[in-house]
Amino acid sequence: MDTYRINQLKALLEQQLNLKVTDRLKVVKMSGGAIQENWLIQDDSFALVLRKNSEASVSVSSDREQEYRLLSRLHQLGIKVPEPIYFNQAPNFLNSDFFIMQKINGMAEGHKLVRLADVDIRKNITQDIGKSLASIHKVPLDDELTAFLPKPNKDNYLADKIQSFKEHLDSLQATNPILEYAIDWMADNLPSIDELVLVHGDFRTGNIMIENDHVSGILDWEFTQWGDRREDIGWFTAKCWRFGQDKNVAGGIGSYEDFSQAHTDVCGIHVPEAELTFWHVLSHVRWAIIAIQQSKRNEDMEIPSLELALTEFMVPKLEKNILDILGSEV
Repeated sequence: MDTYRINQLKALLEQQLNLKVTDRLKVVKMSGGAIQENWLIQDDSFALVLRKNSEASVSVSSDREQEYRLLSRLHQLGIKVPEPIYFNQAPNFLNSDFFIMQKINGMAEGHKLVRLADVDIRKNITQDIGKSLASIHKVPLDDELTAFLPKPNKDNYLADKIQSFKEHLDSLQATNPILEYAIDWMADNLPSIDELVLVHGDFRTGNIMIENDHVSGILDWEFTQWGDRREDIGWFTAKCWRFGQDKNVAGGIGSYEDFSQAHTDVCGIHVPEAELTFWHVLSHVRWAIIAIQQSKRNEDMEIPSLELALTEFMVPKLEKNILDILGSEV
């Protein structure tokens, strides 16, 4: 942020949030957040995070007001989310809707979490992640949530999602025969849906804060929707989110058995690993499309981003993962 925006932010903190701001105030852009921007705001007496739209946001993500309202409701329900404390709608000094939330302590870096040496620690983390995800899936359907997050028709939920993949791929005007084949395969192999629950939509190592071997918070709720619980489970366990530790199916951290049993203990529904084939294909197709979208958006940005420009280079590996999954299915 430039000096003008920081001064405007200082005034907001003092006048709207009644915080004491000193000359030691630190405002730093946090790592990650290619789809949304997160800024650490820290002073002697507080540590906050400001979350705003990125120039390279994707169309399927929610707006910041919806995410703020969602976090507010989830915090009321006891879900481990950052407590949101302030929302501001554009036009404003950041030229974006944004909200401010309390900072959660812990470590989220996937490349560090998957390389923890202590087996017992990784098991504890894996089990707590399973319990935390189950608590999300148990969030009750209520009028407050559905007011801004309407529940889709269960019978059309997956078909509509796959159709959206086709439309996104067509709009990119690129030839991707493997992704096209995978989308057709999914359309021909739709699994049955038992019920629609609240799904995080981006539940993966990297969006889960860990402190003292337990989940301290769950971040980045812009893709939250109502869907099959297996969509979250498939995304968390997909090979693309194991950070190279492929033998540890549960997010690169631990075993699927430990994760699944903990999830089952809380929500009472067991999802066998054998049921995840479809959802792993869906996860890799979805991530590949997002990667291409991000790379294309970079071409239109005023200030190019090397991180976004390189995302499309992930696609061949994602396509290889898809072929590995489907090799035993076709």
